[in-house]
Amino acid sequence: MAYLMFVLAVLTRFIPHPWNFSPVFGALLFGGARLPKRDAIWFPVAVLAVSDVLLTTQVYGMQMHWTYGLGSLAFASVALIGRWLCREVTVRRFTTAAFAGPTAFYLISNFGVWLGFRTYPPTWEGLVACYVAALPFYRNSLLASFLFGAVLFGIYEYYERKKGRVQLDVPAARLG
Repeated sequence: MAYLMFVLAVLTRFIPHPWNFSPVFGALLFGGARLPKRDAIWFPVAVLAVSDVLLTTQVYGMQMHWTYGLGSLAFASVALIGRWLCREVTVRRFTTAAFAGPTAFYLISNFGVWLGFRTYPPTWEGLVACYVAALPFYRNSLLASFLFGAVLFGIYEYYERKKGRVQLDVPAARLG
């Protein structure tokens, strides 16, 4: 179920949406927390890397750039932060992760933009200008992380509880 939920969340990237306001960040936190340990980082990053290639080359008609590797590193950092939620998801822990994940992504990915695209001067001022220009995207990432992360964790918990009740009710019904 967790794999399917993650893949469906990533597929929403192909539906028009405001920049950085998609279930991706919530899905990365969710995947990090709910996928088995062996798959919690590589699976989300691989699925997002494939979707990046398809979006960049097929949808937007652009060429891939070496900085996309930094994007994968940024995605991995969000999934790793989600891994912190694997033992227990509380409001406080989720809030911390939903803030930390997009923040890590913002810091890593925009450093890559500054470093690789030369849109900004290769100076401290250029780096600061790059981060400032990305603030609207960061805001959307935070909002999406909280909203879609809560939805994904909520659906999963509901599913698990409902599944647990059904399994508990069946043997009781057979005994009666």
